Amino acid sequence: MMKWVKRSRILFACGIVAAIAAAPAHAAETVRVGTPEGSAFMFAVIDVGIDTGIFAKHGLAVEKLNFAGGGKLGEAVAAGAVDFTVSGNTDVAFVVKGSPEKAVAVTAGAPVEMSIIVRSDGSVKSPADLKGKTIGVTSPTSLTSWLALEFSRAQGWGPEGVTRASVGGMTSEVAGLVAKHLDAIIGPVEGGYLLEAKGQAHVLLTFGNLTDYITHLIYATNTMIEKHPDTVRGFIAAWFDTVEYMRAHKAETIKLTAPVTKLPPDIAGKVYDLEMPAMSDDGHFDRKAVEAIVQSFLDLGVLKERPADVTALYTEAFLPAK
Repeated sequence: MMKWVKRSRILFACGIVAAIAAAPAHAAETVRVGTPEGSAFMFAVIDVGIDTGIFAKHGLAVEKLNFAGGGKLGEAVAAGAVDFTVSGNTDVAFVVKGSPEKAVAVTAGAPVEMSIIVRSDGSVKSPADLKGKTIGVTSPTSLTSWLALEFSRAQGWGPEGVTRASVGGMTSEVAGLVAKHLDAIIGPVEGGYLLEAKGQAHVLLTFGNLTDYITHLIYATNTMIEKHPDTVRGFIAAWFDTVEYMRAHKAETIKLTAPVTKLPPDIAGKVYDLEMPAMSDDGHFDRKAVEAIVQSFLDLGVLKERPADVTALYTEAFLPAK
């Protein structure tokens, strides 16, 4: 009888262990991350973090949602359809205007991925040749428009040194350039490299010299900040762990981003070499750079007046410790 009782206890204990082993692991927390354009290398950090399991290591299951531009992304934030956004600096202007979000980390400083692209026919051989010429931009209040304005000022021509023509997205810009309706366009350097490979155009310059500037940021919704602060910390920590991985694994990064960027390996390598150095390692905000992007909004008429306190537009409370 005693042997039977002992044996029953052993079997019962083994059953408990087996049940625990068979039980599903604690489910990762799902977060929705919006981007204005899913194929950009700067935003492909999300894809690398997912595919390498870095987000999962931080207890997160990331759902990447790509929208057709910053306006659509802003609508998603307002509707509560995303928890985080990884986007350009123009979203800071949305925060000023009351969008329910706040910048929580800087992802890239200088806009190295933005370029002036000209035809390969030799009509524009140097930046000086663009004085008084027409440069295609996406919209009057876009980053591309401000970069055209800043280029003209940097050349010493003042704000009217070039004519900015708002023509829509990159497809429309390229069509206008090839048809010779535009003398140059401002767009992603990836697009310029692809046009170079086709013999249609080439990159005249990039904007990596704008060092006191912030081009890309991570934003968290007010709901996430107020109700899920640990999730915000986890997402930001996973992002910078992914950036660290990408710096140390060029070949793997190019392979993992290829399905997203759709770039040939040689061009993907050039993009990696250009854009990785511009990515922030710690997400910290430089006050002078924040002031610079606010000034760009004033220049474009996106904002009518300077915010009373620019530090209210962002927080460093969730950044990993230095």
